[in-house]
Amino acid sequence: MAQTQVLHEGSALPRPLRPAVADRPSAVASSPWPIFRANARSIGPAIATCLVILVAIELAVFRSGFFISNLRVSSPDFPTAKLALAARMPDARVLYVGDSTVLTGVAPQAVAATCECGPGFNAAFAASNPWLTSAMTRRLLAYEHPALVVIGVAPWDVESGAVFSDSELAHEVLSPAESAALGTPLDLAARIDALFAQVSSAYGQRLLIKEWLASLMPNERYDEAQRGYYAVPGSASGVTQLAAEVVRMKAVHPGDPTVSGPGAAVTRSLIAELRARGIAVAILVPPIHPAAYEQNGAFLERGDAAVRALAIEERVPVIDCRSAVSIDDFRDLLHLRESGAQKQSACVGDQLQMLLPN
Repeated sequence: MAQTQVLHEGSALPRPLRPAVADRPSAVASSPWPIFRANARSIGPAIATCLVILVAIELAVFRSGFFISNLRVSSPDFPTAKLALAARMPDARVLYVGDSTVLTGVAPQAVAATCECGPGFNAAFAASNPWLTSAMTRRLLAYEHPALVVIGVAPWDVESGAVFSDSELAHEVLSPAESAALGTPLDLAARIDALFAQVSSAYGQRLLIKEWLASLMPNERYDEAQRGYYAVPGSASGVTQLAAEVVRMKAVHPGDPTVSGPGAAVTRSLIAELRARGIAVAILVPPIHPAAYEQNGAFLERGDAAVRALAIEERVPVIDCRSAVSIDDFRDLLHLRESGAQKQSACVGDQLQMLLPN
């Protein structure tokens, strides 16, 4: 019998009638599990086949070293790429580490041609700092067996207020435990990411896979004969551009350089560790555009003095080739053009003849 509702005067609005139980969708009917159970015989083998393929790719392509041995990159300016290149160039007798002033200022092939002291490898990368340079050097020693490590030390590397800060670059050279030991908060996401990278090499080397794909584009493949050296394209040597970079330098590095700064302590520790391994050490001071000295000379001069004092205290030779380049050899405030890198590298080679005899 059909149900009816009567709306009496002053009564509340009627509620919609609830559908019969048989008309309501069943929770069981909307669940995917019955479908999975019904197709288990086809789904199970498909999943097993996928796992076998993934394991085969992991072992045959990544764990076997095939990927690294055939890797090509479009740029060497990040730690993961430098480590991959180092694995392919274990013959380096001289290792250059530091920030972008070393990356763009030292051409290992030009150094070797002058000093005849064997092949080198430029392992520097942009935005490195004493903590990252130290960690990167330790990672590199798993592949390289150098007789000499040249550490680029700039005025900002001995700044009194310098502290380690977490970054994407740090994740490439430091494990979560190592970052935590340097004072960064425990990052659960980073630990999970590191765990996935250990289980799956394809995931752990995703940056290299991206670089390999980029290198397939026309004129994007890095010339490995440069052995880690990288010439930054373009130019930013206009008066306004240089002034803006000086302002940025003052803002980023407001501290007073000192031989007892945190960065200097990290460099001391690295020097001691390398010596304990029987590896000679030298410090390279980078050339800086004269405009920086004109507008921020006090900081740079104190930095130069602190770096030299550090070298004297640690009995480390200083490689200073700043007089080998001219103002026209600068691409910008801190980086050399290729012409400047060739001049500085020839000068470095001359000085290495005394430090690293044949």
